[in-house]
Order: sequence, then structure tokens, then C-alpha cells
Amino acid sequence: MKRVTLSIAAVSLAAFTMTGVLSCNKKDNAPAQAASQPAAEAPKPAAQEAPAAAASNNALIDRVIDGIFLNANDLEQGVISTTVLDEASGFTLNATEEKVMEVKKCDARTVGSDLFTQAISTKGSGKVDYRNISFPAKAGDSIIVYVTSSSKTDSRPLHVVNVASGEEIGTVDMMPDNGKDVTVEEVKVAEDGTYCVYATSGTGYIYQIKVGK
Repeated sequence: MKRVTLSIAAVSLAAFTMTGVLSCNKKDNAPAQAASQPAAEAPKPAAQEAPAAAASNNALIDRVIDGIFLNANDLEQGVISTTVLDEASGFTLNATEEKVMEVKKCDARTVGSDLFTQAISTKGSGKVDYRNISFPAKAGDSIIVYVTSSSKTDSRPLHVVNVASGEEIGTVDMMPDNGKDVTVEEVKVAEDGTYCVYATSGTGYIYQIKVGK
């Protein structure tokens, strides 16, 4: 399983410009140098916060998948209260009148070449029977999900399950929703079958799912 997190903004390291070059031969410059040092050191926390894993994001996000994909942008907004097959992609959104899901507008997020303006909200915890998205997959396929938790403070699990056996083949740790970042993670498939993803401990926002090799 590979987990990556991408920021909406292009990741770049802050460039630091050192001013007030120290000189041992000019003591009269010392006060000016001392005054400039705090300004030079101030950006250091920003440099430490820059995501070092940004370079590895492209390996997963920009991978070309020979298979199927579901993009929330392609769906009509609204509450889902029944089983809905998206014929164009082969994915099924499974909801009931009591356990609804929803396609809703979201804060715009850029992930690689994708710009997401909608998300599929699970509207709560799900199971194999409801509040899930199911799809066919074959042995050796990758399931790549783009997702966040609805919580602003807590990460929550998204389960990837074999529908027939009920066996969980992987779990995605959905990052808290900060309005700009998306968790992108891969789960490998060992055998042919129908699989589904659903959240527990609350709502998950699903932006895209890719399945294939």
C-alpha cells in the first residue's frame, strides 16, 4: 500500500536570500548584520513545513491506469437514496432511503492534472450492504482512491473490502479535511472479484477512484 497526500497548491521550497554577509574585516558592519539576521532566519519554519514527499506524489497520481475510473465531477449533484450504476465507469453507488449518500460541491482541489469541484459524500459510516461504492477488479489491479475525512481535525478509515467474502484487503487513512489537500492511496488486488470502499467512524469524501494496471 502506498499513501500520499497532495496539496492544492504546487509544492515548492522557499528560497532563502542571505543578506548582510558577515565580514571579519569590517567591525562597523556588525550592528547591521545583527539586525538582518532575524529576517534571514524567519522563513526557516516554512521550509521545514514544506512537504518533502511531494516528488513521490507524481509516481502514483500521474500513473496511467488501463482500467476504469470514477470521478465525482462527472456525476449529477444530489442525494442518492438507492443503488445507482454509473454505466460509463462500471462503478455502483449503493445507498438506501435510510442510509443515503450525496454528490456535492466541494472546495476546488488540484491533484496532479485533475481539478476536483465535487465529492461523493458517504453521509456517514457504511458497510458492504450500504453507503459504499462498488466495482469489479482483477488480480494484480491497483485500486487508487482520492479521499478525505469530513472531519476538520481527525483522520478516519476508508475500508477496501471484497464484497463476496467480506474480507478487508486494505484500509486508507483519510486525512482531515483542510479544504485543500487530498489523501491519495493505493491498495493492491490479489484475486478477481467485486470490491467496495466505505467509511467508518463518520463521513468520507471520495473524489476519484481508479482501478486497473
